[in-house]
Amino acid sequence: MKGFIFNIYRRCIQQSLVMFMVIIALCTLAGYFTKQFTFDASADTLVAESDPDLLYYRKIVNYFGEEDFLFLTYKPIYDDLLSKEAIEKIDLLSRQLREIEGVAGVDSVVDAPLLKSPPIPLSELATGFRTLKSEDVNLKMAHQELTTSPLFKNLLISDDGKTTLIRIRLEEDEELRTLIKQRDLLRLKPNKSDDDYAQLKKVESAYRVAKENFVRSRDVVLEEVREIRDDLKKEAVVHLGGVTLVASDMIRYVKSDITTFGASVLGLIILVLFAFFRRLRWVFIPIATTAITILITVGILGFIRQPATVISSNFVSLLSITTISFTIHLINKYHELIRKYKNAPHEEIIVRTMREKVEPCLYTSLTTMVAFGSLMTSDIIPVIDFGWIMCLGVMVAFFVTYSFFAVALMLIPKGTPTNSLDTTPKAIRLLCKYTIDHTQQIIKFTFGIGLISVVGMALLSLDSRFIDYFKKGTEINEGLVFIDKNFGGTIPLDIVIKFPPYVAPIQDIESDFFSDEEDLYPERYWFTPDKIEVLNKMQNYLDTRPEVGKVVSLATLESVARNFNEGQPLGAVELVSTLSLVPESIRKDLIEPYAAPDQGLMRITTRIHETGEPFSRDELIQDIKDYAVEELNIAPEDIHVTGMTVLFNGMLKKLFSSQASTLLFVIGATFLMFWILLRSARLAIIGLIPNILAAMVILAIMGFAGIPLDMMTITIAAIIVGIGVDDAIHYLYRFKAEFKETADVKLSVKNSHDTIGSALYFTSITVVIGFSVLAFSNFIPTVYFGILTAIAMILALLANLTILPSLLVKYYK
Repeated sequence: MKGFIFNIYRRCIQQSLVMFMVIIALCTLAGYFTKQFTFDASADTLVAESDPDLLYYRKIVNYFGEEDFLFLTYKPIYDDLLSKEAIEKIDLLSRQLREIEGVAGVDSVVDAPLLKSPPIPLSELATGFRTLKSEDVNLKMAHQELTTSPLFKNLLISDDGKTTLIRIRLEEDEELRTLIKQRDLLRLKPNKSDDDYAQLKKVESAYRVAKENFVRSRDVVLEEVREIRDDLKKEAVVHLGGVTLVASDMIRYVKSDITTFGASVLGLIILVLFAFFRRLRWVFIPIATTAITILITVGILGFIRQPATVISSNFVSLLSITTISFTIHLINKYHELIRKYKNAPHEEIIVRTMREKVEPCLYTSLTTMVAFGSLMTSDIIPVIDFGWIMCLGVMVAFFVTYSFFAVALMLIPKGTPTNSLDTTPKAIRLLCKYTIDHTQQIIKFTFGIGLISVVGMALLSLDSRFIDYFKKGTEINEGLVFIDKNFGGTIPLDIVIKFPPYVAPIQDIESDFFSDEEDLYPERYWFTPDKIEVLNKMQNYLDTRPEVGKVVSLATLESVARNFNEGQPLGAVELVSTLSLVPESIRKDLIEPYAAPDQGLMRITTRIHETGEPFSRDELIQDIKDYAVEELNIAPEDIHVTGMTVLFNGMLKKLFSSQASTLLFVIGATFLMFWILLRSARLAIIGLIPNILAAMVILAIMGFAGIPLDMMTITIAAIIVGIGVDDAIHYLYRFKAEFKETADVKLSVKNSHDTIGSALYFTSITVVIGFSVLAFSNFIPTVYFGILTAIAMILALLANLTILPSLLVKYYK
């Protein structure tokens, strides 16, 4: 069967010019579809679709509306914040922001209702409150009122009164929300019929299109806000923040890194390849093979309209590693055969090169696909996407390598052996000698490293913070830090408490007939002092937590309303009376976002600080629930903690909990691959041990270095196994062939080091030097990816050239 396939393969590459034109045509087609390839920068990529908390969050959004904010801070350089000139500029800025298509509204300090500047009586609340734009406002009194207001301090104005924050409310996409509702209902429907599945497929297709349009339009909004911010820098100190901006800037930094560092990485890899092989053909062919692989993969993703997220954006770098590894192993084998069969026809050398390397290359492809395919067992959509994108890319890399590499060689004259490959690198010879002479010590050292790694792995945490994703000194980092410290935190957290819902009273027909006016807000009778007291106690508790920033609820508004009641808490009569006088505009902005009487829900909103000491989100969420149940006597089913903090925490927990099962799956599947390829259970076990250890060491390094597990670093285990197992397969495949000829384990180890060891060395050094430049990125996950990938390559090389042969010498007979 193998001979039959290679006869067909030989005939194909004999038509090298035709094959070359086919490859060019495929590249042209892929290039056309790359323009449809996009990045998904929405905040949805930060949550787990299957999380029950997400379903509850979406239900709450239906009651209170979705608070998707951008935050723009403004500190005048030349004027006082509350001077007439600055107020006019802030008002103009607010109008500019409102005019942006996609902005639902703007909350600005210039529109904040003032009750004490000068004081107004309760009877005039509906029509008589002032704002900073009022002609008769007392600006000195306004400064005192705003900077001491329990509502507006740290929400719209800083403690010192020198900086204001403008909240930019982004429009919701009603079509997208409707499709999400339909999709969730169909997914949760038990015993679905064929029609239900057809409808679900239709809804999901419509959702993808709507989501793509939404992301595109949201990017336009963000860009317009950024332009306005940039125009303000001559007159004020300005910062921009918000979860939506964080998600968008992650993608912006990823795109920037691909552009900025892509050329640098390519340049370094070209230099290293030339330094190793001293032939332009051995620079051009690996680089061209890699480029074609990436182009076709991106083209396929564009064709099926599959966007990349922050998590899956690393597929370009990882495919580069895989493809360069394939080509270097083939180059090494090609040179070996040229030296061995100097007078053989060029076509014969090429076909033999490809045939002798097909099994290890195929099985490295399969094991790498297994490693990344394990990510598809996750509940996190971006992680699942990353898994299958990598599987697709590795498959493309294998077929491109086995087509373009051979065709390119057929189109150029037969090469001569490269002098640099005639001798084994000195580092490899030293490792070989040390391994054979100190087998027992290496095995003991391995055991010790394993124990230390367990300790380091125990230190791994989920304390990931958005602020830490961006290098200090970058614009986004400075903005997030400033807003976090001066305006009440970064990531939203909501506490929702359920009370008996409002029930409209049955009106007496006779009294209704004689009534002169319609009661426009009958729900005001649902608001009672005991409910406000519950909110007050919860809010006071939250204020004691250093992790919690600005807290706002109806209790905050009640404390403001005490100005009309001589500073005393409002009783039932005063509360109803005050609510009856509140203008509809204020009720819409300051009451309805915090209460849904028809549902019996009260909502407390806050944001979590990210600039303080690291803390456990999980513990904070549980502490809030425990306080509500134990101290406020609220039934467990009537207290919910929700918001992006909870959803992001839920995603991290799901990622963490899935790691054990994922690694076990990878280990089991890899063992099976080893066994099938090597036809030896003993060799399979020996091949697994050093690579499991390499994965443990990387995770331990993360633990000791305080690098948290998050949506970016959580995939590193799959990457390590994928890289390490590739090296092991090539080494063991060569070792088995050498042992078949020599029947001497130590001699087989030496010969394997001299041949395949060189290829592993060249691959690892090429990737390490090329990817080291990523350490200079401003996006910390890219820095971690570059550094950890480089360490993983070195560990895989050392493990497979020391621990693996030591185990062979000790246990393989």
